[in-house]
Amino acid sequence: MQIINSAKDLDKFLQQSKEINFVPTMGNLHAGHLSLVSEANKYNGITLVSIFVNPLQFAPNEDLDIYPRTEKKDLIKLENANCDAVFFPEPNFAEGAKKLYANSELSKKLCGISRPHFFHGIISILNHFFQLIKPKNVFFGFKDYQQFLIVKDFLDKSKLDTEIHGVPIVREPDGLAMSSRNNLLNPDQRLIASELSVILKNTAQQIHTRNLEYLKVEAIKKLEELDFDVDYFSFCNSNTLEEIDEFEPNTLLAVAVNLGGVRLIDNFLIK
Repeated sequence: MQIINSAKDLDKFLQQSKEINFVPTMGNLHAGHLSLVSEANKYNGITLVSIFVNPLQFAPNEDLDIYPRTEKKDLIKLENANCDAVFFPEPNFAEGAKKLYANSELSKKLCGISRPHFFHGIISILNHFFQLIKPKNVFFGFKDYQQFLIVKDFLDKSKLDTEIHGVPIVREPDGLAMSSRNNLLNPDQRLIASELSVILKNTAQQIHTRNLEYLKVEAIKKLEELDFDVDYFSFCNSNTLEEIDEFEPNTLLAVAVNLGGVRLIDNFLIK
């Protein structure tokens, strides 16, 4: 596995490489990230993973400084996952990124309501990566479903010959969606956090027999009783993210909460 530490070395590597299958990450890797690597390995060419905590997607009051960083462990996991190369950009990598704006119809909903800067920062840094790497394929997890739609929209409208692939959510044995932020939970919070997916699943199972507004109110009540601070709990169209009042095929049930200052998101696609 080759380790690349600068844009200059990346350029040299790319000149010698075949098609690139790209997995962008912020490190602190878990089985969810590794499932993206596994999917990328199914395609012809080189599997390239980037590890860069993107400052452009954090507001001043958010958790950039405490975002988990585990470089040595990440490299071991990637080598065991048969990754071909890892790109660790220089700390000032984001300074060269052109400021772009995500699709407003998609980015102003769900996470974008409380984090209006978030998706613009993601699109700006991803475009910076894409312009350097020019990947044939890129891979994103469906846990960040809104992000997947926004990146897909960006690629569809760009001149890049890059195909995006979505990969199913990987969960802990107790159902909690895997996330680097889970490591910030203390043991008591971690136990409570497992109830998030339980409430989502139970809500999804009642969608054909109950009014959606009733289900939403009841779910938020249960979450708040467990000390979750609910950012949003939404039934929405899985293509547009528009809130819906009645069930339709492929309804997205999406949630974002804070627990002890740790932001957790999850979703179920209800077919």
